[in-house]
Amino acid sequence: MKHRSLRVCALLLLACGVAAAQNPVPAAASQRVVEKARLAYYNLRTAGLDEFRATIKPNWSLVLKDQLNADREKGEAAVKLLNGLHFSMLLDKDGKVTVTHHTDTDPANEQQRQGFDQIYSGMDQTITGFFTTWSVFMLSPPLPAANSEYQLEDLGAQYRISYKDGASDVVTTMGKDMIITEVKENSANYISSIKPQLTRTAKGFVLSGYSADYTPTSGQGVVKLDLKIVNQMVNGLQLPAYLVLDSVLDGAPTHIELAFSEHQVTSH
Repeated sequence: MKHRSLRVCALLLLACGVAAAQNPVPAAASQRVVEKARLAYYNLRTAGLDEFRATIKPNWSLVLKDQLNADREKGEAAVKLLNGLHFSMLLDKDGKVTVTHHTDTDPANEQQRQGFDQIYSGMDQTITGFFTTWSVFMLSPPLPAANSEYQLEDLGAQYRISYKDGASDVVTTMGKDMIITEVKENSANYISSIKPQLTRTAKGFVLSGYSADYTPTSGQGVVKLDLKIVNQMVNGLQLPAYLVLDSVLDGAPTHIELAFSEHQVTSH
């Protein structure tokens, strides 16, 4: 009986401790925390970026490695053909990303044309999808404005910030060192979770990768991502130079690597 009483007391104390740890932080203190966190992140707009362009080259040898192993001659011919497809992107002043493409030679037949169109569509989705997440961390602080509506809770070792982004509910978990560990978003169309990897620099935390899960509220399209980013300094700005992307779409895995080059930057 004595052991049971001790156990009940311990559970009650734990419950009280958890409840206390999750109390909302007063408004004035919340604003100080959020403002400090916002200033801890690298911001390309503050650093002077208006827009930038870059060419993008996929590593087709990696994409077609199975074909190369199975039939070297046919595989090399396919790689040569795909290397004749050229991609570029523009991120404009409004944060919109536009992907363009052209080919060295016209498709030889209708089947090849359809294959090219599928590649163009896939590249467009991959690049715009990447920059959608990248922009949250690199073009502006990945947190609500300090004087906006949100709830900040102190969980002990971490903070939890809950707020609305349009019609979506967002919950961000952040360490006391201001490093965001997870961003969850619940919208009418999907539920997502992003776990960023951040590199500390003299001008703030820079996104160097992330893992993510996207689950639609109905139908197919369940995506799991693991993405690594190699950044480089261009005109004094941190911009992506190389991406390594592993994704699983409805159970089908894909590995792709993209090199960014010939950056053209417009600054203010």
